[in-house]
Amino acid sequence: MAYGYGRPALKSTVDVQLQSAFSDGNWNAVVRLADKRAKALKDNYYEAIKVCAESQLDGAAERCGILVAIEDLVKQKTVVDIDTLELYEWAASDFLQSEIEYADTLGPLRVRWAKANPKSPLALQCLQACLEYWDLVSAQQISTALDKAYLNSGDRRYMFWSITLTFLLSISPQCSESSRKVYSLLVLKQLERAAEITENSPKMDIKDRGLLNEEEICLYYRVLLVHGNKDDYIKRVQGNSLGALALLRKGHKLLFWDSLGVLETWGEWDLIFDLSRQALRLGLEGVTPHFFVCDWKVWKTFIAAASKSAKPEAALEEVQSILQDFFALKTKKPDTYKKNLALALLEASSKLYSLSPVTAPDVKGMTSRVIQLGLFLEQYFDRLSVFDDVKEYVSCLSFEEVQTLLEDIFPSMLSAQSDNVKGVILGSLICKIRYLLSTCPQTLSRHPSITDGQQQAEPYRCRVCSGLTSLPCKHCLKSIIVEAIGTSKRISADSDLTDAIPRLDKDPRIDLALVIGLSLLKLSGLRPGALEALWSPTRDLDPSLFLQAILIMDAQLRETPSDNGLRLILVRLYLLLGNASHAHQLWVPMDVKRTIHDALSPLFFDRISSLSPALFQGSRPLMEPLRSYYSSSLRDQCPLKTWEAFSSGSYTSLLDMVEYDGHLQRSCTLMMTLVEESRATRAFSGKTEMEIAENPLAWSIQDDTPLVNKTDYGSFSNLESPHGPQIQDFVRLGPELSNERAHLAFLSEQFADLLSFRPPKEYKPAKAIEAAIRDRNYVLERLTHLNRSLATFIHHPKTPSALTSAELGHYTIVSLLAAAALTSLSTSRADPTPKNMSLASSSIRTTLMSLRASSLQPAPAHMSATCFALTNMHAVSYLREAALAVKHTAGFVLAFHERELARDRSGKSALQRDVVAEMKALETVAAKILSETKAHLQKLKEALGEGGWLDRLLGWIFGEDEQAVDGDEELRRAVSDMIGGPEGAEEWCGRVLEGWREGIKGWLMVRWE
Repeated sequence: MAYGYGRPALKSTVDVQLQSAFSDGNWNAVVRLADKRAKALKDNYYEAIKVCAESQLDGAAERCGILVAIEDLVKQKTVVDIDTLELYEWAASDFLQSEIEYADTLGPLRVRWAKANPKSPLALQCLQACLEYWDLVSAQQISTALDKAYLNSGDRRYMFWSITLTFLLSISPQCSESSRKVYSLLVLKQLERAAEITENSPKMDIKDRGLLNEEEICLYYRVLLVHGNKDDYIKRVQGNSLGALALLRKGHKLLFWDSLGVLETWGEWDLIFDLSRQALRLGLEGVTPHFFVCDWKVWKTFIAAASKSAKPEAALEEVQSILQDFFALKTKKPDTYKKNLALALLEASSKLYSLSPVTAPDVKGMTSRVIQLGLFLEQYFDRLSVFDDVKEYVSCLSFEEVQTLLEDIFPSMLSAQSDNVKGVILGSLICKIRYLLSTCPQTLSRHPSITDGQQQAEPYRCRVCSGLTSLPCKHCLKSIIVEAIGTSKRISADSDLTDAIPRLDKDPRIDLALVIGLSLLKLSGLRPGALEALWSPTRDLDPSLFLQAILIMDAQLRETPSDNGLRLILVRLYLLLGNASHAHQLWVPMDVKRTIHDALSPLFFDRISSLSPALFQGSRPLMEPLRSYYSSSLRDQCPLKTWEAFSSGSYTSLLDMVEYDGHLQRSCTLMMTLVEESRATRAFSGKTEMEIAENPLAWSIQDDTPLVNKTDYGSFSNLESPHGPQIQDFVRLGPELSNERAHLAFLSEQFADLLSFRPPKEYKPAKAIEAAIRDRNYVLERLTHLNRSLATFIHHPKTPSALTSAELGHYTIVSLLAAAALTSLSTSRADPTPKNMSLASSSIRTTLMSLRASSLQPAPAHMSATCFALTNMHAVSYLREAALAVKHTAGFVLAFHERELARDRSGKSALQRDVVAEMKALETVAAKILSETKAHLQKLKEALGEGGWLDRLLGWIFGEDEQAVDGDEELRRAVSDMIGGPEGAEEWCGRVLEGWREGIKGWLMVRWE
């Protein structure tokens, strides 16, 4: 658009004096000169210049004149010239989205001009302007007008612009329910007519209004999926002209991929099998390039469909036959597709075996799928992705097959390796697979949990080592650690091996350190789910093993800083350790790019204000990267790059962008960004720059808005079995982001904003009584909304599992406070004591004291009191938040009471005596808890300031005596050698201590009033 990001240019017919004044921003001169020209020339354009110039002045009346002018133009039903429209749109830009809606004002004016001048190049500018403000109603009308104007010109793009915008409008909240059915039917009929033209025309011309290219055809299927029915979709996708196979023959596979996903959702496995078989046959016959559809996704879906067919054995045998045909091709196979074929053969063998697992007695564990797995490993064991490739298949093996893998296949592969480098790569892979098997249920068998009336601590028997154990097998984990440490030391001691590492896809010591670290974490007692049940994530952990795990992985990361999988695990572990500053130092080098902030940032930033508010005091605002990303991505109402996709005819990309943008506007990560920054700001300054609900990024968030969590855990180095908890479940502080938690956090911040609101000092209402009544009504209205919304979410069935115990206590208290404040302000002195007031007050006290007891609880016997307290800061943070909420609510209600007493000496408008007494009592309780919490943190600071901490921390790592680590001398010695003894751990211990001290120092800087 002409004015893009600045003021528009005036018409060339405007005189130089006025042009110069307008260009220089001399608005008073512009008003004066434009008024003269308007009176002299009787030209409305100069009147428009005057109104726009007045909108730039300081006076409220002058600034709002532009709104009146636009409203008058809308009512007049006349066509406004394009130059005036551009002026008005620029002048009203500050009012759009807040005071006026584009779709009700400038959008209709753009439509009138475009309909009157559809063949003008500026009509496209009108369409672009409507899209920029995401006014789909106006944009659809303009595109329809353009399509009609160019109907006989052969320019087909306007037809598909109109269809695309009609479809977007039909699925948008901007479309009324009465119009939705009309638009849905209209867009479907338009595309069906175009499809019929394509099917009935032996040869399509570029000017025909049919479906000519892949984007247009895929748009038709997207619309058919939403507004059509299942039978029509299935019929079309098999068609000879517009079906998935027809497009494959022409070299287009987007529809084929899309249709496989849709049909899989519907469970149409027979059709998937038939389409995939025919598509792959096209490659074998040379109709398409040989490996055109040989992607792993296609093979996996094809094999899954075969296993679900009426005759799965025959179908899978046909799959294997097709695979053999591909292997037999004399054409050179690209490495990627060659590996896909091998994986497909492994997948087919696994599926076929699972249908009839009975084997001959002499075969035992050497089944067809184990043989195929061994062949795949022999060929690809040195590839970077091999573990992820085989993890699913290894975890599905029976115990007999596991035995064969460990006792026959792996030793055979090791003995066949004459190359030392490949030998250590294979040894590293075997360690990872052994760890994986330790997480698989088939390696354990049940053992009587009660013997002679006594509860047994080890209710399982490990089928690998035959020992009694708990879950997982400690004996196997210790053996894996010793083996991994031995392999790692052998690599480091051999110069030939270390010299060869830069030429490898990955340093095998990274995987070995990961195996050692994860095994030690399991031995330390770290369990998934325990972190939500306990107030402190480390209460039942063995601190020695926990610290050893972190130290070993940290040392490896310093050697190989580019490994982000290991880095992410360490970030989460340092957060659990209460060392957020060091976690932040590890997070920063990842340099998360803008487009993946929404998916990756929660891995560090979620709950960060409850762990270390000091991080928000740096030179650069902590949340700046996220805020900047969301501000730029959601700056306009339309998705980024919309016009580029639209004008280039990338219709499916446009639909994907609209869907992505919709998720971004409703992102849990977006809400996390706003909440974490708001809490940290309040913690230090007591007041935010703007209320959280007034932030433009939160304007579209309502109570009924479903917030979506798109956190991506794929970057973690995950060695866990797919049948059990994944690594992110072990190293998280609490439940992941969720709709319920995000809404509760948003509402609690709105409640805090309401309590902290203070009118400007210069605010002196002329009619104090009327102003007081309006203020009271507004507060009651806000409290009514917050009370209802908080109660709805806190009582939602999913809420308890979405929160840590500390969060549940805090939000319960905030919900009760909203109800208590509403009751208090709704009760006058003459009213009887409200029955629910004492109940709410009692519940607040009980929950607050429970939160206090759990947050300031004594350390378990096996752990230092200081260490335990440092890892429990999340609970302490929410104790402070809850106590402050109680104190501020009581202060808010009592201040209102005092204002009413000062205004009305009779006391009739003041609050009920018992309500005032309850609030004073709550204020006293909250003040006491805040004092105790601050004293608790002061003691921690003093304890960390004492001498001897380095030796104390080294003692925790290596054990206070020679029988550390359950008396396993071999394991103790191996881990100590890996770390380098106390000397090798000193520098790391110093960094951990410094991080703890920084954290406590930051906590004592926050506000306690």
